[in-house]
Amino acid sequence: MSACEFVLIRIAPDPIRNEAVNIGVALYDPAAGGFAGVRISPDLRRLRQLSPLFEEGDLAGLEADLLARLQAPAAAEQFWRSREYFLQSAQESFSHAVQLSAPAVVLTADPAAELDRLYQQYAAPIAAPATAAVSSARRAILRHLQRVFTEERVLQRLGRNVRAGEWLGEPDAFRFDYHYQPNGVHHAIQAIPLSSDATAIKELCFTVTRLRSRLGGLGSGLDVAGFDQPAAALSAQTAAYHRGLLTDAGVRIMPLAEAPAEAARIRAALGIA
Repeated sequence: MSACEFVLIRIAPDPIRNEAVNIGVALYDPAAGGFAGVRISPDLRRLRQLSPLFEEGDLAGLEADLLARLQAPAAAEQFWRSREYFLQSAQESFSHAVQLSAPAVVLTADPAAELDRLYQQYAAPIAAPATAAVSSARRAILRHLQRVFTEERVLQRLGRNVRAGEWLGEPDAFRFDYHYQPNGVHHAIQAIPLSSDATAIKELCFTVTRLRSRLGGLGSGLDVAGFDQPAAALSAQTAAYHRGLLTDAGVRIMPLAEAPAEAARIRAALGIA
């Protein structure tokens, strides 16, 4: 086992606020001829939250420069692997926006693997979970529908966040985004991105199928419209599968561009001039 030292490499793009973002890790063995490695990959999203004008090019060459400084021999008086020398030499080229944490010791039998582990733990860009992306897509659809329904003067006549159990007299917790009921026919409108996981799609389909069996046929008891928007990350196979589930359940799937036409149908059904 080697007693290696590591430092976190940080960027504080705004010198006034001095808020820093971890962008990488340097790991080195203080023993002469020991391992030295640097791993950098800036999270531009977080950096631009601190400084909107920050550009990736501002860090060009930083990783290679720091690694070269760690690996190059230096005079003894420079304490070449000390934090002081490392920081001083880095700032000679990259200004005071570059910051290094105090060194910490880690015991490892594989310094290269340890460098990767430390990078993933402390500095790798944080990926947004898929559920967050789906939630964001749903919010975008709902915002669009609210705007269109407001412009078309139907929003105030629609029930919102309506629990399916209210139609059945049961404690079913599933909720529809919008609902209206002209002439005894239930109409529901749902923001349902095709990028949703299959569980959410199936829950909607199960609820619709069950409601329809209790309320009557599609023409007399229940009509459900689902709005979607394109998702670049969604595979064609997955989209077709989700679309098939919804279609088999009798859910009309429409792109957001058809929201005004749907609003016009609602206005006519509710007798809004």
